[in-house]
Amino acid sequence: MKKTLLSATLGLTLTAGAAVAGSNFSYDQPWVSVAQALQMDDDHDIRLTGYVVEQIGKEKYLFEDGTGTIVVEIDEDKWRNMRASSRTKLTIWGQLEEEDNGNELEVEHLELAR
Repeated sequence: MKKTLLSATLGLTLTAGAAVAGSNFSYDQPWVSVAQALQMDDDHDIRLTGYVVEQIGKEKYLFEDGTGTIVVEIDEDKWRNMRASSRTKLTIWGQLEEEDNGNELEVEHLELAR
């Protein structure tokens, strides 16, 4: 019984790891503010903590941290059935993309902030 449970748990862990393995996600990405992110060059991998305050498109949201607001793109599968309101503090990891209207963050991973 214990071996079966351990095998099932390990299998789920490996499956979850494989889903993230193809992305640029790393817990080691630097922690920056939204104000800093808005000034950075394209293709930087960063981490932000703040709040998703408004949905502005199918997978596009406004994200605020007290220093500014940035557009973030969060694919539906990245939410992993998580429910969040504008008062739910989140940490998000992703890659900056330079768009015509400024920097946006393509989110690779998100979780509840600690």
